[in-house]
Amino acid sequence: MRRYFVVALVTLTLLIALAACSPAEACPVSEPVWDKPPEDSAVQNPPEYGYYFVNEDRSMWAAAWWTGEALLLSKYEDGVKVGWFRPEGATLEITGQRLDASAPPLESHIPCCYPTRFQSSGLYFPTEGCWEVTARAADSELTFTVWVER
Repeated sequence: MRRYFVVALVTLTLLIALAACSPAEACPVSEPVWDKPPEDSAVQNPPEYGYYFVNEDRSMWAAAWWTGEALLLSKYEDGVKVGWFRPEGATLEITGQRLDASAPPLESHIPCCYPTRFQSSGLYFPTEGCWEVTARAADSELTFTVWVER
């Protein structure tokens, strides 16, 4: 009987703690790094330090220009422009799913024919919430999580 009481007490404590958190606080938002991206002939200016999501072998980078003090991304009607560095000339595929509720998948627009490592994209989040974004190019992959709000 005492064991059930302890389990119930722990469960109740966790539920109260979760209820006290806002949805944004419960989202496991990825922390971008402050770094300088690789040089690329498609980018006019020399690389500058900024916030990026970077995979382990540093073959893929995604600009996280919206970060700073707050790690949230504002949802725009016309999408969010994100610059990428991926293996040179490889086809970039970007997918995304909402983690905290049901929603249509992320839509991405990736213009054709960038021959160097740089690739621009437009990401379209259909709803606010906690989103996991995964990008693949050749044998490389980068996954990060963002909180999206209006």
